Amino acid sequence: MEEQLAVEEEKIRQDAQKKAEDEQHTKIAEKDKQLSDALKEIEEMRRKLQQGSQQTQGETFELEFESLLHHEYPNDKVQPVGKGIRGGDIIQEVWDSKGNYNGKILWELKNTKTWSEGWVDKLKSDKRAINAEEAVIISDVLPGNMKIAGYRNAIWVTQRPFVVTLASTLRAKLIEMYYVKQSVQAKD
Repeated sequence: MEEQLAVEEEKIRQDAQKKAEDEQHTKIAEKDKQLSDALKEIEEMRRKLQQGSQQTQGETFELEFESLLHHEYPNDKVQPVGKGIRGGDIIQEVWDSKGNYNGKILWELKNTKTWSEGWVDKLKSDKRAINAEEAVIISDVLPGNMKIAGYRNAIWVTQRPFVVTLASTLRAKLIEMYYVKQSVQAKD
């Protein structure tokens, strides 16, 4: 009877130990799953935060550039293109000191780490849609064959440090073209 009781006791002890181990494995698996889910959520939040940060940086650059254009060229009308509306980022209407409208410059600002050739075609299309005389892409990353700035498929491309120089040059060109047209019309 004692032997039978000892065998039963050992069997109960092994069953209890097996049950405890199974419960422990289940709890560990649950904790691993929770940890894995939490890490995925953290990574997703980090990605969203970074995306928001890049978008905020882009919007900040647009506001700074718009302010720069207002400051440098007080006679010009500088208007941001609304979010979700096709057509670049900023439209600059060039007006000379006598109040004559001379033309439009369409500005597209890019804040990315890689160059996309599709930007040129899109901006060219947007330029035609609003009847702008000039269009410019401002990007820290330029096509492989450009170092500082250049003219690519009827679109100007430049880096941020050279924006004011290019803007002044394009404005002078538009103003000069306006007066040439006026003088030709006067001859007729």
